[in-house]
Amino acid sequence: MRCLFILSWLLLLSLVEAASLKAGAASLKAGAASLKAGAASLKEAAQCTSLEPLIKQATHRFLKEYPYWYNIGLAEVETRCRWVQSLDGHGSIGYFQLTPKFLDHILRPYFPKYKEPHLDHFYAFAFYLKSLYDTTPVKKLWVVYQRYNGGGWVLRECRMANSYVWEHCRSKCRRGNVCVWRGIDGCKQYRSACDINYEYSVKVYKSGLKYKKEEDKYDYW
Repeated sequence: MRCLFILSWLLLLSLVEAASLKAGAASLKAGAASLKAGAASLKEAAQCTSLEPLIKQATHRFLKEYPYWYNIGLAEVETRCRWVQSLDGHGSIGYFQLTPKFLDHILRPYFPKYKEPHLDHFYAFAFYLKSLYDTTPVKKLWVVYQRYNGGGWVLRECRMANSYVWEHCRSKCRRGNVCVWRGIDGCKQYRSACDINYEYSVKVYKSGLKYKKEEDKYDYW
């Protein structure tokens, strides 16, 4: 009887030890994943910071005292501040995903090298952003960035809401779904175009705050 008790006790100890080791391994794995994510975030921030002088120079050439840090945020949201070709299937290019399909006739006469990792790319982006800012009826940057991302839909929605408050305009959004993950056999995942566009201005804002060094002289919200 005593031997049986001892064997049961040893078995219980081994099970507890195995569970403890498993939990420890899981904790180590989670810690490693957290460190890896942190390292990736630091690398991304360093990449975006390296673009700051050019983004600031180009932004202030066309928009004086503009809070250029939101344009760094835009580059982070679009491409993690890397030179990338066509993430959206339209042939968009560069740090800011400019789309020659729609913009070439506007940008190429002034910035012939805008499709290259050249200063022209930064100037072309800032020039286009200024054109959006100048034609936005109420000068709120969230509207400008949503026009950059999704065209004129947001203006229609704000007119319907009789307001340029983000929440009011969002409540009037009635768009379809867009494919966000396409495989060889067709679309695998759709998302609401409203969600994508209205989340975009929030993401740009939050990303931009990481690079903010001065007070805003333009209204974002």
